[in-house]
Amino acid sequence: MSFSSDVKSEIIKTNEKTKKIRIAKLMGMLCFGARISKSENGFHLKFATENPKIARLLYTLIKKDCEIQSEIRVFRGKKTIIYFVMIDDELEICDLFHTVPILKRNQTMKDFDSFRINFDFISDVAEKKAFVQGAFLSSGSVISPQKNCHLEFANGNLKLCEDMKKLFDEFDLSAKIAMRKSSYVLYFKNNSDVADVLTLLGAYDSLMEFHNVKIMKEMRNSINRKMNCDTANMTKTLDAAFKQAQAIEKLKNLGVLDQLNDSLKEVAELRIKHKELGLKELGEMMNPPLGKSGVNHRLRKLMEEAEKYN
Repeated sequence: MSFSSDVKSEIIKTNEKTKKIRIAKLMGMLCFGARISKSENGFHLKFATENPKIARLLYTLIKKDCEIQSEIRVFRGKKTIIYFVMIDDELEICDLFHTVPILKRNQTMKDFDSFRINFDFISDVAEKKAFVQGAFLSSGSVISPQKNCHLEFANGNLKLCEDMKKLFDEFDLSAKIAMRKSSYVLYFKNNSDVADVLTLLGAYDSLMEFHNVKIMKEMRNSINRKMNCDTANMTKTLDAAFKQAQAIEKLKNLGVLDQLNDSLKEVAELRIKHKELGLKELGEMMNPPLGKSGVNHRLRKLMEEAEKYN
């Protein structure tokens, strides 16, 4: 199962305390997943999903809380199975939209223009959370935390996406809207925002996995940065040691090294023998031991002396 599927499974298991909260979730599912079409026989409602549990949940909410009978149809393709929840009776669709409520009591399906959020109906926090849960079940997705952080809701209705952005603003969550092909996407890319949306969805097990993976990624990145830094420092040290050894060999071949004082000759001999060592290790081998700055000073003197013979 994908990470999105895990989140949706958690949402499906959520037990709502009141009928109104269940209706709020149903509103989210319909607004972000249902399609309304019209023919000579009237209006038709169709909801499509590849997840049979989501189809069953929608069917159950419509039947138990709205007392309306829908139908589940299954389309079996070569690679996918699609579940359709359908209502072909215009009067029942109208009754459903009055109960949810998407239409006002005095309106008919002829007054239906597009799905919008009824902010007067979802007035408290629990109802708003339930609406977001329903919307995510219908059109939401979240990338696995092991990859780049991204959570989104896809929909072809710009005004509905703008309503949803307004809803998230009430939770201090700043969503962005972009167009992708012929659809709109309301999305979050910030780690903390994605975590907050998972909390809002009530997907606490998925939230725990999200944080655990994030911590592991940060640890791996920290280790990699340290290893890269250590490698760079080692390369820099070996490169400097090689140049120092070359300069010392030059002084030795010219007979200049024997003319230098004992302190310079001591560090020169150690450098030629131990090209792999850093300044600290070289200093510890000297008699008496010498600090890094002292060793560096003497090696620099040797380099300057060699430059005189270029």
